[in-house]
Amino acid sequence: MTKNILISDANHGGITLLKEYYKYTDNNLFFYDVYNKLTHDEKLELSNNYNVKFLSLDYIIKHRTDFITINPIHMNPVFSSDYTHHEFTGYLINKHRLRYGWNFKIIEVTGVKGKTSTATLISSVLKNNSVLTLTSHDLSYHSPSEDIVLSTSLSITPASIITALNIACENDLLDKIDYCVFEVSLGITSYCDIGILTNILEDYPIAQGNQTASSAKKSIFNSKQVLCDMSAYNTYYSNVNKDVITVSTSDSRADIHTSKINYDIKNTHFKVQYNKEELSLSMFAVSDFYITNILFAMGVGLILGLDNNEIISNIENMNIIPGRGSYKIVNNKMVLEDINSGLNTTSIKKCVDNTTRYTSNYIIILGGDYGITCEEIDENKLLKYLKTVPSNKVILTGELGNSLKKQGLPIIYIDNLQDAYHEALNRNYEIIHVIYRSEYNTRKLVCN
Repeated sequence: MTKNILISDANHGGITLLKEYYKYTDNNLFFYDVYNKLTHDEKLELSNNYNVKFLSLDYIIKHRTDFITINPIHMNPVFSSDYTHHEFTGYLINKHRLRYGWNFKIIEVTGVKGKTSTATLISSVLKNNSVLTLTSHDLSYHSPSEDIVLSTSLSITPASIITALNIACENDLLDKIDYCVFEVSLGITSYCDIGILTNILEDYPIAQGNQTASSAKKSIFNSKQVLCDMSAYNTYYSNVNKDVITVSTSDSRADIHTSKINYDIKNTHFKVQYNKEELSLSMFAVSDFYITNILFAMGVGLILGLDNNEIISNIENMNIIPGRGSYKIVNNKMVLEDINSGLNTTSIKKCVDNTTRYTSNYIIILGGDYGITCEEIDENKLLKYLKTVPSNKVILTGELGNSLKKQGLPIIYIDNLQDAYHEALNRNYEIIHVIYRSEYNTRKLVCN
């Protein structure tokens, strides 16, 4: 018996799910274009190629019981969902596996902050294997013999996993892959071997206030094995009936935790405790939340049975992740870069705190863009925090900086990030810390 399947949202991967599902079904296909993204010609082409009908919201509401609905988890709930994009993506991953016969493990990383860094660190731990990695930076394939960037245009919506697998297929890589590491927004899919929840630094609302980030990310517990930030677990999920490996830099009750951290601006030393073993590391890590990301990557290696020395060596020898707490030396000054589309007030405060740990002779360049993530920054909260920071220690820049300046902050404002950067270079500061809401590849600093 055929069913009526209604998929929503062309803006966050719905079309990808439609095209993939079309390969496997004889069901009747329908689509709701939430944001009216598609042109008339695009809808006509999709109708002809995939036998899909586009419906209005009024029609859907009147005939809701006629359809099995598949919506993104953050969608304004104008009509109910039977499955989320995350759940449906998991279903399609399994269909893809059965069709192409692959048998690699899938590792998914979600959280409010630290997703990209953690996914990149996990790939570094697995560098002696063949790994397909999707982050907000790119889709890449690494093996001991080659490194290939396959795409730089994918988002981290769950549907991008389907695109990633299809790109790997087109490049004849499916039979070579040992592990996939996928960064995913707002939770994980329903087909995941190891799920990682990095943190919930701010439990922001989604779906027009009908859900929160923590409720969306609860899907982490659907994975076969779970690594979870201990603070998030204790705050939001302690009643979940699931074996969980907890991670912390501050709580010795966590399954994986640090016993000692000696911070250094270029080479931090710390010890890690797990199952009565103690491992020692020495590497660039200026902050506790970056060390937490390292613990997640180590946890994946330990779960997969990698040798301890291999895990430590691979992490210590990894390259600094550009824009994610990275640094460079310019004109004998240290330039720290936190250029990240998902920065919020809590992470900004942590960035500033980390700088003040090392010196009082610093300047913060703070600003950024709007409309780059679903999670916009809470300006009132940020404004309140900035009033506690000495005004001579901050330069505001970009759209965000301009908005803060208009609200009466007695802080210098320079419109262009590059101009603000060069102004700071011309002053006698030991550390220049750029904290900017943006994608790194569009805002990286040119050092002249």
